[in-house]
Amino acid sequence: MADVQPLEAIRYAPDVDLARVVCPPFDTIAPKAQRRLYGRSPHSAVRLELPKGRDPYKAAAKTLRQWLSKGTLVRDEGPAFYAYQQEFAHGGESYRRRLLFGRLRLEPWDSGAVLPHERTFRGPKEDRLKLLRSLSLNTSPIFLVYPDSQQRVAPLVARAAGVQPTVQFSDEDGYAHSLWRIDDPHVVATISRGLQKEKLYVADGHHRYETALAYSEERQAGDGRESFVLVALAAADDPGLFVLPIHRLVDVDMSVEKALELLDTLFEVESRPSLADLLRDMADRGRMVNSFGLVAADSPDFYLLTLLDPEAAEPYLPRERSPAWRRLDAAIATNVILRHTLGLNDVQLEDIRTVWYGEDAEIAVAEVRQGRARYAVLLNPISPQRVMAIADGGERMPPKSTFFYPKIPTGLLFHPLFPPA
Repeated sequence: MADVQPLEAIRYAPDVDLARVVCPPFDTIAPKAQRRLYGRSPHSAVRLELPKGRDPYKAAAKTLRQWLSKGTLVRDEGPAFYAYQQEFAHGGESYRRRLLFGRLRLEPWDSGAVLPHERTFRGPKEDRLKLLRSLSLNTSPIFLVYPDSQQRVAPLVARAAGVQPTVQFSDEDGYAHSLWRIDDPHVVATISRGLQKEKLYVADGHHRYETALAYSEERQAGDGRESFVLVALAAADDPGLFVLPIHRLVDVDMSVEKALELLDTLFEVESRPSLADLLRDMADRGRMVNSFGLVAADSPDFYLLTLLDPEAAEPYLPRERSPAWRRLDAAIATNVILRHTLGLNDVQLEDIRTVWYGEDAEIAVAEVRQGRARYAVLLNPISPQRVMAIADGGERMPPKSTFFYPKIPTGLLFHPLFPPA
């Protein structure tokens, strides 16, 4: 049973321009972006989320102390939930996504209260644990999805978003952000009770969740604050719950003629005149069968790959996995296209110089055309419902299977694991 409670948040003071200080979560900030964010404001949240320096964790702790003592960051009076709304655009369409900020009592995965869908890696968890030990502060939330099968929670979030927001701003991409404080005792209790009846699914933040759990186990003698983690929850039927595909970029020494010859034994291979045509036909085919796009440095063509006989791919997929897992585009892309066709091994698949990822198909094609990658393997997006179904089956999807878009900004609010001064 999920225990979601209001939190005593730390937030930027009212006179701080949030548009200049919020930043993306740590795992989407490239070094160039980190430098830009540092230069944008002396109070940028990146100085806590992804600090620099000889000892970055010590530097972040010093920054936090300074901001608290100078009033750059202030602690809210009393616990509250927060309704949060993002208005954004993608592909020429406008979307709105509503979430609820709170704190979640940490439970091991096997409790079933919170279900993961992706594998985690040691490096990011070690980094986040060092930062958490240094700050005793959750800088960015775990992004969770809940079914809201009884419609107990999402209507209350929508009602809270119907009044003047506590905070409102637009970021550099033109996306609008609004935040509302929810502290009415009856509404707070109703939200908590409603979420107790829901199974929660991690959309984004697997590394942060496991890090928070490890920190909680380290601090068993604490006052209990470390038993919770900052979360932002979206209803599964929210029209703004938007998932982008994650495309594979590959630098491997294989001619396009050889690659197409191998692919032709398993896929129907057709050429398309443009990226737009390719993506359109991938989406159309993808409603019924597994379909992919392939772009090669040695060819000006765009190739549509359609797996007409899934049984033919079975020998190249892990036998211990469920049929639902083996039908995932990401599973077939990794095991059939990258491993079997292009000949990559485990070491190469984890080497970012050989395989790297991106959610923008046009950028992926440009990487190939400009010679930085030999191939781009393009995927269709997966629905949130299918992600939840895989999690319900007790399985984790292949790495880089989902990109929930847009990311939740870091800096809207922070969750302290230490008592008020």
